[in-house]
Amino acid sequence: MLVNVDPNDEIISIDPDLGFTVIHKKNTVPNTLQFSPHNHDDIYEIMLFLGGDCEFNVEGNSYKLKAYDITFTRPFELHNIVCISKKAYERIILYIKKDFFSAKGREKYLDIFENRELGTGNIISYDLTDGTERKCINKINEYYSEGARDVAECAVTEFLYIINKTKYVSAGTLAGNERIRDVIIYINNNLSERLLLDDIADRFFINKYYLCKYFKKYTGYTIGQYINFKRILLAQEYHRSGQTLLQASINAGFNSYAHFYKTYVSRMGKSPKEM
Repeated sequence: MLVNVDPNDEIISIDPDLGFTVIHKKNTVPNTLQFSPHNHDDIYEIMLFLGGDCEFNVEGNSYKLKAYDITFTRPFELHNIVCISKKAYERIILYIKKDFFSAKGREKYLDIFENRELGTGNIISYDLTDGTERKCINKINEYYSEGARDVAECAVTEFLYIINKTKYVSAGTLAGNERIRDVIIYINNNLSERLLLDDIADRFFINKYYLCKYFKKYTGYTIGQYINFKRILLAQEYHRSGQTLLQASINAGFNSYAHFYKTYVSRMGKSPKEM
């Protein structure tokens, strides 16, 4: 199924009985579109890059994509695509919910997503594979579009087995800034703590004006925006696990529920009670 979509529409419809969906997307004039940094709080995303002149940005790192490269992100990894020219941007995207892995004992296939640092090792380069991964994700798309959902489910499991078995996961053409990446990792590991710009700059021996400039360059967010967004996502996760909104907001690092509420409404456009 080939569809043209609004790149700003981040609503993903997944059949709860399957726990995944696959979409074939093509944008014919992609450099006129804005692909904003985003992430998914309970969805693993895998993309087979079919064509275009694009960079894949994830948590401060950039990968120049080549045809048939495969990218993947786990929940809470902030990412986006930058299209450099008018060359058509085409891809197949597989979205998998967390429940898919726990439903039938598939947790072992989370290894490639989870056992790495944030924003690193997010690509399988086609140059270093025999093409099996590409063929498998194409099969998933074919079965799914034909309505053979049970066969597609088997193919997804096969695909996860193959990419976890692949030993050629590489950093691709990495154009990120190591110091900014270290800051990003530090922030994500300390969201519940007091995070101030001056303290972060001092910890990493970085001039705070340099830090602000390059953090924005590599992530698309100011440091304050990034911290608040990641805290919102963490609060959502805590709330889904059973904590009250007050408990979740405090444990996620907000200094009060009022601060959390104001930030959530500003960023998400709705009340936290609607999450």
